[in-house]
Amino acid sequence: MRVLGQIAEVVLWFAMWIAIPAALLYPGVSWLVKHTQFSVEAVCNIYALGIAILFLPTGFLTHSIYRKFVLKRAISN
Repeated sequence: MRVLGQIAEVVLWFAMWIAIPAALLYPGVSWLVKHTQFSVEAVCNIYALGIAILFLPTGFLTHSIYRKFVLKRAISN
């Protein structure tokens, strides 16, 4: 059961690292589709590339925030 919980936690972290850049880039991508002449395939490729580029910095940022604010509180109790 413990291994299953750890696997679920890892999946949650990776999903969050993908969802945060996707949510941040979505307004720009929707504007790009409506107001420019780029094809939908090109915009999808740009969107996927942007998520891939922001994946690792988002991971480092969320991990440092988690370590700074959540883990210190849990250890001190």
